[in-house]
Formats: sequence, C-alpha cells, structure tokens
Amino acid sequence: MTLRTFLGGLLAVALLSSMPAQADVLVLGSVNDNIRKHVDRFTPLASHLAQALTEDGITEVRITVLEDAKTMAHALRDGEVDLYFDSPLVAGLVAQWSGAQPFLRRWKRGVARYHSVIIVPTDSPIRNVSDLKGRRIGFQDPDSTSGFLLPAGLLLDRGVPVTELEHRELPPPPDAAGYVFTGDDKNTVLWLTRGWIDAGATDPRGLDILRETQPGAFRVLATSIDVPRQVVLHRADMDPDLVARLSALLTGLEHSETGREVMHRFHKTTRFDTFPDGAETTFAPIHALLDRLTAHGLIEAGS
Repeated sequence: MTLRTFLGGLLAVALLSSMPAQADVLVLGSVNDNIRKHVDRFTPLASHLAQALTEDGITEVRITVLEDAKTMAHALRDGEVDLYFDSPLVAGLVAQWSGAQPFLRRWKRGVARYHSVIIVPTDSPIRNVSDLKGRRIGFQDPDSTSGFLLPAGLLLDRGVPVTELEHRELPPPPDAAGYVFTGDDKNTVLWLTRGWIDAGATDPRGLDILRETQPGAFRVLATSIDVPRQVVLHRADMDPDLVARLSALLTGLEHSETGREVMHRFHKTTRFDTFPDGAETTFAPIHALLDRLTAHGLIEAGS
C-alpha cells in the first residue's frame, strides 16, 4: 500500500511505503480527498508538536492524508499513523477496525457535542419519521457522521428501513426510505428546495444557516443522539508515556496565545479535552449504533 504523505512543517511531498513509522517520527493522520487543504490545516499543529516534543525524542512530525477510513484503519494498525483526527462515528469505525483508542475530544468552532437533524419543507405532508417510508431522503456522503451515519441510525431505531437509490430519479420502495448521496450539505438543501428529495440530513450549524437564509422554509422532523464534535485516536500500541505527553500538550494549548492561534488555524479548533464521562462510556452508544448500521449492511464490516 502506498500512502501519500506530507512532511509537517517542511510542506514537502513524499511517498510513504507500508513500513511502520520510525520511533522518533510522529505521524498525524486524516481522511479526506482534498490533500492540500488538509495539509494546510494540519501544518501549524504539526510544527508546534515538532518543537514541543524535541526533548521527548521526536525529531519529526508528519502529516498523512488518506482516501478513506478503511485505509486509515490499516495504517494505524500497521504503525504507519500515530494520531488520527475525525468525526466520532467515522473514528469509531476506524477504532473498531484497527484497535486504535479514542483519548481526546476536539472542540470545533467552540462546539463540544453535536447531533444530526432530519429536515423537511415546512409545508411538507411528512409529519413523523414513519412517513418517510416510500420517500426519498438526501444524505451527504458515506463517511459523514451528521450527514449519513447518525440520521441513518435514527431511521433504523424508529423502525424505518433504508435502502440506497442509484440516483435520485428512481422511486423508493413503499416500505422503506430511499436515500441518495448529495455529496455536500449545500446540495442537500438545493435538492430539497427543488423537490428532488423529500427530506434531508444536516447538523445544527447547517440548520442555523438555513434559518438565517431561508427563515420559516424548513422544519425539523427528528433529532439524533448527541456525540462528540470531533475526536482524537492514538494507535493501539503507542507508548503510554507518549500518549500522556500528547494529551498534556493538546489540552494545554488553550492556555497560551500561541496555542490558541495554533488551534484556530487547525480548522477553528477552540480546545482539546478528555471525555467528561470517559472514553468507554462516551463510545458505547456510538459502537452500538455502528453495529446496527453494519448489521443492516449500511457500512462495511472491518477486515
């Protein structure tokens, strides 16, 4: 497996083979198809950690952007990535597949926890989740926590089967909600506005924007469970002393002007903290939901 890897701080592009990372190199991992954007986001954090960890024997911090969660799970399991940053359900999948451990919560734009909402036009005849049987719903993409995994789980928990439609023109089955991937939150709203879908999934921020730009046009049909906004995982066999050191460094960023600037440049992060209820308690409902989605064939089983 060949991984496209970027060297944090140096912004040099290199190829990383499937050999495990060196003991003196720390690798930060992300999943996205826009590599340059994610390198730009991660570089300030990588540079800061590289300076702070010099006395801990870390000589280099790299940034690795991979194409999907399955590839990231293999990279963590094989020791090619040390820390992985993502939304909680995608991270939960990677944890199940790789054995990586969640140890920190990342606050994004000041938000510690969030959820998904299913919305419909205000004048829609759809009044409850059961009414989505025989209707089309728009989800963002297969790796989206708020745009797919949470709302799909919500429908299953309410007794509404879901089935993927190859394209939005296809009729959904009468006894299930037919879903299509829109590719983007904005597309979901556009498709909903034009009547191409009957309902759509978004997060609270997307809902707030809709209420500002199109007041009164949409209403919330259902709300999912709350989950952490973003999380950080470390590979399963990482040195516990290094885990503790990284935890102290990341949670301490909010206490200095430099640290706050580093976090802000890291996709508007406002703080890192430990899970108030503990990682195991926090992730128990997430893993249960992922198991249900896997059992229904909505996500792939690990390998």
